[in-house]
Amino acid sequence: MSFGAFFTPVARRAALLFELLLGLAGFPGMAAAQAQGEVAMAKSAVLADACAQLVVQAEADQAGCGCPPTGCVRTQGYWSNKPGVIWPSGFDRNAPFFSSGLSWQQVMDRPTRGDAYLFLAHQYVAAVLNRAAGASAPSGVQSVVNGATTWFNSGATLGECMAGGCPLQRAWAGVLDAYINGIYPGAPKHCDET
Repeated sequence: MSFGAFFTPVARRAALLFELLLGLAGFPGMAAAQAQGEVAMAKSAVLADACAQLVVQAEADQAGCGCPPTGCVRTQGYWSNKPGVIWPSGFDRNAPFFSSGLSWQQVMDRPTRGDAYLFLAHQYVAAVLNRAAGASAPSGVQSVVNGATTWFNSGATLGECMAGGCPLQRAWAGVLDAYINGIYPGAPKHCDET
């Protein structure tokens, strides 16, 4: 029996995350559910959603504690489309974006069309550029950036995350979207455009 069976719905999400982190999801009793593709995919989506919600909640709980956020954030549209925007030092629009076969700018210009790789890439590029431009990031955001960097470096490719696939990467994109729009708890607000 999973730990989640003993908790309220809110606590169950935390228990599911801990099951994932501790590897308890693979113990006897869970094998049958994991063997069924749809059940396993649904469980992954729930875990990814629970993980994202827990990260946001933890940041909200800590938002009043510690150092105030510094800088401000801008959306992917600013970094991709606004004329005359110069990217922070060390970042080149024409540099290869991991193993995608596209440049950073080409990734930003490409429509997502349901591909979680591109959903995440768009938010990732904006988050990384905001950080390089001096915006602070709560630990939950930085953890997502680090996880996404590792995933992109692992050889992930365009088109492998279609039709609802890659729920963790979709959850990461949601966290980074909240960050670059200035609504993530404890993060800098959106920049005032002049």
